[in-house]
Amino acid sequence: MSLSHGSTAVVEGSLPKGLPIMLLGGVLAWVAGQAWSGRGDAALVFQLVMVFGTLATVSVPAQLVAGPRAKPWLMATMGACGLGVPWLFGLAVEREGQDVVLQTALVTLAAWILVYAVTWATRRVLRESLRA
Repeated sequence: MSLSHGSTAVVEGSLPKGLPIMLLGGVLAWVAGQAWSGRGDAALVFQLVMVFGTLATVSVPAQLVAGPRAKPWLMATMGACGLGVPWLFGLAVEREGQDVVLQTALVTLAAWILVYAVTWATRRVLRESLRA
């Protein structure tokens, strides 16, 4: 199966293009979460919804660009790094370096699990659609 002009982007994909999209998607998710500041638990919950919603939204096109051969664990690692690193530094500045490791580890692990699940499902749907 190919697209117009002989392109095989969907069938073969481009891992060197998909991985940076996922990495930047993690950074974009962090930025989306930072845009919603406030006090209290409701603001924190909304911030996390924005972060993980953006991360899940970016995971689908990143997997489609990377193709069906891109492994979900690799895409998840890139997305988690893209979110975890700025989260760590932002939290370290906010809390002056105190008590940042546990929250950053939990957010990074949750991001890894989310991206893994979304990219695995996208990859499965893509493979099923290519068989038909």
